[in-house]
Amino acid sequence: MSNHPAARILRDFYHPYLATDQDQPPAILGLTASPVVNGKAGQLEQLETNLHAISRTPKVHREELLRHVHHPVLVTLTYTAVLIGDGQFPLLSKLRQMRLDLDIEQDPYVKALQCDPASCDSAELKQVMLSRKTYCQEQLKNLNTRAEIVEKELGPWGTYWFIIACIQKLQLGVREGSNALEQLDDHEKTYLEQCLSDLLSCVSEEALPVMDSACLSPKVLRLIEYLVWEELPGFTGLIFVQTRAEVAVLAELLSIHPHTKNFYTVSTFVGQSSSSKRKNSIAELVDVRGQVDTLDDLRLGRKNLVVTTSALEEGIDVSACNVVICFDRPANLKSLIQRRGRARKVESKLALMLADHENPSTVTTWQELEENMRRQYEDDMRQLQVLEEMEAMAEGERELVVGRTGAKLLLTDAVKHLYHFCATLSRRQLSNPAPIFTYRNGTTGEGPPTITAKVILPILVDISVREACGRSVWVTEKNAKRDAAFEAYVQLYNAGFISDNLLPIRGYDEAIADVKTEVGKIPSLVQVSGQLQPWHLLAQQWQGIEDISDLCCYDLSLSCNHETVSTIQMLVPCILPTIPSITLFWDASMIFTACVQQRSPVVLTSVNIDSAAYSTELLLSSVFRSRMDHERFDYIALFTPPERQNETQWAEQFDGTINGGKLKQIDVSVLSLSRLGLIRDMTRGGLPHILRGFENGSSEPANITSTPQDSGDGGNELLFHVSRFPKRTDFLHPVPPNNQKAPEGANKILLKPEDCELDKLPLPYAYLAAIIPSILHRIGVRLTATHLCDTVLSTVRFEQLDLVVTSITATSAQEPTNYQRQEYLGDSVLKFLTSLTLMSEQLCWHEGILSSAKDHIVSNASLAKAALAAGLDTFIQTKAFTGTKWKPLYVSDLLKSPAGNPREMSTKTLADVVEALIGAAFLDGGFDKAIATLRIVLPRVSWSRVDARNEILLSAYQIPINYPPSFTQLEQIVDYEFRCKTLPLEALTHASFMGTNVTASYDRLEFLGDVCLDIIVSTTSFTHQPPIPTHGLHLLRTALVNANFLAFLCLTLSIPVSRTNIVTEGKQHDQISTYQTTVPMHIWHFMRHTGRAIRIAKQDCLRRYQELQRPVLEILQSGSHIPWSLLARLDAPKFFSDIIEALLGAIYIDSRGSLAACEGFLERLGVMGYLRRLLEGGVALYHPKEELGQLADTESVRNPGMIE
Repeated sequence: MSNHPAARILRDFYHPYLATDQDQPPAILGLTASPVVNGKAGQLEQLETNLHAISRTPKVHREELLRHVHHPVLVTLTYTAVLIGDGQFPLLSKLRQMRLDLDIEQDPYVKALQCDPASCDSAELKQVMLSRKTYCQEQLKNLNTRAEIVEKELGPWGTYWFIIACIQKLQLGVREGSNALEQLDDHEKTYLEQCLSDLLSCVSEEALPVMDSACLSPKVLRLIEYLVWEELPGFTGLIFVQTRAEVAVLAELLSIHPHTKNFYTVSTFVGQSSSSKRKNSIAELVDVRGQVDTLDDLRLGRKNLVVTTSALEEGIDVSACNVVICFDRPANLKSLIQRRGRARKVESKLALMLADHENPSTVTTWQELEENMRRQYEDDMRQLQVLEEMEAMAEGERELVVGRTGAKLLLTDAVKHLYHFCATLSRRQLSNPAPIFTYRNGTTGEGPPTITAKVILPILVDISVREACGRSVWVTEKNAKRDAAFEAYVQLYNAGFISDNLLPIRGYDEAIADVKTEVGKIPSLVQVSGQLQPWHLLAQQWQGIEDISDLCCYDLSLSCNHETVSTIQMLVPCILPTIPSITLFWDASMIFTACVQQRSPVVLTSVNIDSAAYSTELLLSSVFRSRMDHERFDYIALFTPPERQNETQWAEQFDGTINGGKLKQIDVSVLSLSRLGLIRDMTRGGLPHILRGFENGSSEPANITSTPQDSGDGGNELLFHVSRFPKRTDFLHPVPPNNQKAPEGANKILLKPEDCELDKLPLPYAYLAAIIPSILHRIGVRLTATHLCDTVLSTVRFEQLDLVVTSITATSAQEPTNYQRQEYLGDSVLKFLTSLTLMSEQLCWHEGILSSAKDHIVSNASLAKAALAAGLDTFIQTKAFTGTKWKPLYVSDLLKSPAGNPREMSTKTLADVVEALIGAAFLDGGFDKAIATLRIVLPRVSWSRVDARNEILLSAYQIPINYPPSFTQLEQIVDYEFRCKTLPLEALTHASFMGTNVTASYDRLEFLGDVCLDIIVSTTSFTHQPPIPTHGLHLLRTALVNANFLAFLCLTLSIPVSRTNIVTEGKQHDQISTYQTTVPMHIWHFMRHTGRAIRIAKQDCLRRYQELQRPVLEILQSGSHIPWSLLARLDAPKFFSDIIEALLGAIYIDSRGSLAACEGFLERLGVMGYLRRLLEGGVALYHPKEELGQLADTESVRNPGMIE
């Protein structure tokens, strides 16, 4: 307006340009709460002329505004304007007199000039002496001026309190070294304190004036009278005053006045200007740091009255109030309108305080304004009534009815349904998934204006259903909006985004809704089938052995320290799976290795089989005679002597025992202990021992734990030096440290020969008999895995049985391997294949549905249900082998029970086995075998080959698009040239973007890129040698598939780009020159977005990055730990990591599914290099929270989570 620079630019340049025939300049959009400042006629028209624009009130939500925004009632508070002198409390007068009496030459600034040789005779000193303008004098003048305003407006009590409070604040600041008056040096602060302290000492004996009508201004008394009148529950109010001094004094006064202190809780709010022109003053009592929570306190009811300056008129979100009081007359119409806008509650009031002697025209002006407000309010209400009548005239309601479910959508419900659908699209920060409605006005002859609406859904929605227009014309925006929303919802339903229940789909087909419900009800523990008895299958084979004369023969050898201890043959009715060598822990010092190798078929007669059964009886009874049924010979496996020795002769040779006393009759020195059998102490029921040697009774050995009876032969008797044969039957696991026996000789056992029986069967065969249960257990596990491969997983065609054995073995089974590592790998493979399948099958689904569908498919509940349905539960090995109750396996018993008793199993174990089998299939034959496994365990999903899925995705992105030339620099940064240009453009488009040249946001590509990153990190970590324990694999994945880590790398990766800069020189700035600079170009520079919030978040993050970049890089390159805390301090918005994953997904699709190309990008980014460094070891992987948890559990963190 007037000669404002902006008005002059428009007048001198913009309007003359409009008069030419050149291209039209851009139109001007101005936004303001009130387009006028005062009530002068023609002001609005002049503003419209200057801007070449028209002033309009927004129509969106106008109906809601008219209904819910309430205009206040104007109240005039008249008071008698009488100036009250300071009377008996002349503190202000003393302050004035003190200023007049001050000797200017004692001022610290004047003294400083006088002491400075360069300025002692200068004009500056003379000017200061004449004008008396020094820092100290200005502070005292400012205090005096504000005190006079307070006395005029509030009365002597306020003046007295104000001066005393200012002096006390200064004294406290000087004592505590406050920086409140940083423009003053210490001498000036001391000088001011001394001057005002002298003033304070003059009144130190006087008490604070009594708060009565004599010491309060009539204006304050009228204010208090009105506040008492308004004391109603739920009151909230604002009092606008002119100066900051009045804010402090009036707030204090109302807080302690007997008529207001019990009802009103008062706070203050003043402007927080950072202008250099605003100097700190000793007369400043309101601490802006203490008003941080003022508005929240008012909103939450902790405070109900705020005294403020014009700072709260505009620009700050203030709760609606009951009463707004203008303690001083508003400066202009704009100020009045803005203050009125703060009183928005029902039956609110705007109170204006006017002196009774003011110009009557002033009162008339306010009354006219009040009448105008009342007239406008009534007009608004009439307009609202007309709109409501038009709404009631809306033509017949449309509806959408789903016959199968009976679900119904009415026109009146469409808007809230559409908002609900949009709310389910994404939970990402810094994006607003709400629909956008636009309206178009029209006319129908002489009838009322008509309105049609159009709705645009967020770009998360597929472009084919992103826009919808209303089908009819309406006279109100509300019905037009309903119409557009209804058409949009119908469109979404027809496209499959809305279920038959007229709710947003959650990522699973309606046909399996019941299954999903059942899966969700699975408890943490379920009853499953008993563990498969693998020997049952062999028992069935034995039933037809009468007609078959050949059995499968295996050599079972036992060795120790690479020397063969014993060998025997094992006969079974069918071919066994390949059995790897078995490690057996005899005791803490002796470790056996058992090997099972198939021999050529051996032709046997019925006599041979009978003698083999007899040999088996002889072998097993040497150790397990008390557990055997000696009348049964239908053993599941037969054991015969090696090298086809005659079974009958072998059995007759080694059957039975001899009395130990007979050894006295021979020379024991020539005996081979290994060819002797077990020594049985008959005095203790035949307890078996191992003969270690012979000793003479006269040797009197020490540490005899079991001594023979006195023989009476003078102590010259032959004794057996023995050790007990182990009671344990589990030799698959090392002897626990607390069960290990004392060293040999520490507890020597000597037995009398005549009290002993000596087995004829040599000791090596006893060793072999003892470990047969352990060997049969291992064979049984292999048989179980083989049966699984031959039945449930027959179409997978596993080649590596060891992988299947590992997959079905739980940790509780305590086998050499368990499923945990393969479950880790299978989890990544499952998520990758699931995401790829969903992406290619549902090309229109947004990321929210895709994530929901994936989470359902890969959930533990879903996988547990799949395991039970496929019958995997019976194959899972959960019980540890102990051999405690082991007894020989008889065919007749095995035929009765193909499986053990039902058992309880956790749903997580079931799910883990499924994932482990997927991981095993992937290791055995890549994605093809993994998909074959998924077709078995998750048949409801349409699994197909990966290359077919890749082609579907690539063809979906073959869309012509205007590729920005600048994106060639993006390809240089990522070191990958895209053939399909739609992909990088979508990968860098945020969900908030509202521009052109866009198909969708990056969310779908980020969904795919997340699993690409996961499987690359997982497979690289899994295949590392030596193998990394499961917990280490999880720690590695957590460290690298991490939003903060990826965001930091995104902020770091860049290429240098040359930029031309233009500068103007000369007095008239008419000389132009250029120069070149090199600046870094990052990936995030290319992200397309809309909205101030993202820009601010990006700028804030970049400031933190500049601070943290160097220490984070140093730790990543050479630190002994992961910089968790520093990355957390970076607090990068998620879109930084999202665009990295989206680019990864884009590269995967563009390269037709090349994980190697994706790995190349990760190498460029720095992920793979850091992964190699972590795999090398020496870097602590645990997050600080995990270390704290360990410390809380064990009081020491021994393992820092390093890769050894």
